[in-house]
Amino acid sequence: MQYWTYIDLDDSLHRFHAIDGSAVILNVHTGHILAMVSVPSCNPNRLSACTNPADLVDNAVHQAFEPGSVMKPFVVAAALASHSVTPSARFNVFHPLVVDGYRITDDVRHHVLSIKKILKYSSCIGASKIALRTPRKTIYDLYRAVGFGRLPPLGLPGETAGILPHWQHWSQARHATIALGYGVSVTTLQLVDAYAAIANGGDYVRPELLKAERPWQRRVMPRWVADTLRHWLQSVTRPNGTGILAAIPGYRVAGKTGTADMANGHGGFHHHTTNATFVGFAPGDHPRLVMAVSLRGSDIQWNFGGIEAAPVFRVAMSHALREMDIPPACHTGGDRYIRVPSGLTWARLAQRYGLDTAALQRLNGLPDTAQLDAGELLKVPVPQNQKMLCRVQTPLIRRAQAEIWSEGGGS
Repeated sequence: MQYWTYIDLDDSLHRFHAIDGSAVILNVHTGHILAMVSVPSCNPNRLSACTNPADLVDNAVHQAFEPGSVMKPFVVAAALASHSVTPSARFNVFHPLVVDGYRITDDVRHHVLSIKKILKYSSCIGASKIALRTPRKTIYDLYRAVGFGRLPPLGLPGETAGILPHWQHWSQARHATIALGYGVSVTTLQLVDAYAAIANGGDYVRPELLKAERPWQRRVMPRWVADTLRHWLQSVTRPNGTGILAAIPGYRVAGKTGTADMANGHGGFHHHTTNATFVGFAPGDHPRLVMAVSLRGSDIQWNFGGIEAAPVFRVAMSHALREMDIPPACHTGGDRYIRVPSGLTWARLAQRYGLDTAALQRLNGLPDTAQLDAGELLKVPVPQNQKMLCRVQTPLIRRAQAEIWSEGGGS
């Protein structure tokens, strides 16, 4: 796992001309760190190799950065848990949102979106509206609970807690944009650990470097909130989602892309230099592994999290799943997956496979009867006397397609 993660991350670093990067793979249930990679790096067995001090820095715990849209699921979690919004809430995101004189916009214009589609398309307007409906302290408390603004417990040199300003000092603009990953800085280790809390049903698990350490965990969000997010985040890696390049054939993958313009140190931003991030877990329905990938300082075209970081996740996580003997979802006996045709309703789909709507929902672990998205993967029973065919394939993606799909909303 360490080898493949390093090879893939280093390749992406050079391909996108990034300054540095890091990636971490974590066992969702135990918190054991299975891979931790930092680039650039060097071979310490060669005396002449490690001449650059940057080669000796563990960016996964040392480099704090504004993470962008990967923070949106935690604002949604705080809003759902506090009943500031309901799972069925919908938001008009057509017009820019002006807060304290600042304009919040989306890269791609949408009209009315559900929370699931706000995450799928990464709508900054929608996420900010959710944040503004949620008390500042509620958001702050959840951020702290999942590990942001806290020193990690590993004891490694150079560890940082990042920056999470106290909620009493948030302006109206900070209240809106902290949902977008601005005004807060985190490390890659903090991100992977926070997403593990969503993946395992709402329990924060302390990260551990030593296998002998016993797992330590505490509940940070209601199980129904974590389960709902786990389902919604699977849409991010499906067609038209910003994380399509993280999809792994045969597996459900849940995750979130993040792209943030880098601060210029003078109160503004470099508008062509970004922090690009992807965090995800697999298998999406019964998560075992969670991985975070971040690349900092890329200044070439299409330097989004969905373009730079998501492919690193796809390749490294594919190898990790095989290393852990975690089979594809299609090896599930009498079930298979289909892509939902356009215009198909829950009732018609259930009728086609001899089920009622509730049974089809239970089969897929879905919390409500929200409208089906065309192209979404759903588990269905194999009809009697029909040979089981179970192939889930990721489309062959040309560069132009990748650029279109990854543009999404707030990337």
